[in-house]
Order: sequence, then structure tokens, then C-alpha cells
Amino acid sequence: MIQDRLCKTCGCSFQGGPRAYYCPECRYNRQRERQQGYKIYGSVRPLGSIDKCKRCGKDYIVNGGLQQFCSECKPVHTAEYDRTTSLEFYGQHKEKINPVRNVRRQQGIIKCVQCGKEFTAHTRKTTCSPECRRIWKNKLWAESYNRKKERSTNAR
Repeated sequence: MIQDRLCKTCGCSFQGGPRAYYCPECRYNRQRERQQGYKIYGSVRPLGSIDKCKRCGKDYIVNGGLQQFCSECKPVHTAEYDRTTSLEFYGQHKEKINPVRNVRRQQGIIKCVQCGKEFTAHTRKTTCSPECRRIWKNKLWAESYNRKKERSTNAR
């Protein structure tokens, strides 16, 4: 979702996705500095070499240049990271993202199907009290039993 973002380096506003932290100019400068660091320190790991997982410390075979975790820890780390970033984003934009949920939460006053009394329902309740619910269920069971009984007598 492309939105207005604030650059972490210079503080200017720019259009970017949910994981965009830097404006295009600062991003370019950061990439250039990183590339120069690679040339100076020679921090390139060849594919197929062995490295240590940042999460559990086990050795793993490097399959990609940005790989940091072993195959067992990667899904766990990804799920944790996505959970934290998505909850933060949802908290900031929940009014836009989920208006249907907001409507469901704001259920109004409804009538009890048993006694007709009006009450405020916070869930999908159809009765106002446990007593009315018990009476209503007994009534439904009796109707079901009577229909079943009628079917069996008509079949003879």
C-alpha cells in the first residue's frame, strides 16, 4: 500500500510501501556506502560456504547473499517480523483497513426471540438471558421431535 512516509535519515516526506524507511536519495546514498564497505572489507560470502545462524547458532550452508538464518529458523523469524510490523501498521490504519469489522462490533439493540425483550448484544446472541435460552432451546427440540414423530406416523 503506497502511502506518505517519513525518511529516517533526513526526515523528508516521500511515497513508499510499508517497508520503505528512506527517501530515494538517502536510500541511494546508503546503498553506495554499503557497496564501498563490501569492497574495503571483502565481506562477500561465497555460495555453498558455511556460516552460523543468527538465531540458534547452528552451522548452515549459504544459499543466498542475504541469508542470515538456517532453514529451521527462517520461517520462525519471518513470522515474528511480519507479526510485529503488520500489527503496528494495522494499529495506525485500522479505520481504513477493516470497516466491516467495525460495523460488526457496533451491533445495536436486538429483540429476544423468546420473550421479546430488547437487549444490547455484543455477540450473535438471540436471547436476553440464560433462562430464555434454555426455554427457547427446549421449544426448538420439542418442535423437532414433533416433526420427526409426524414423519414416522405418515410413513406407515
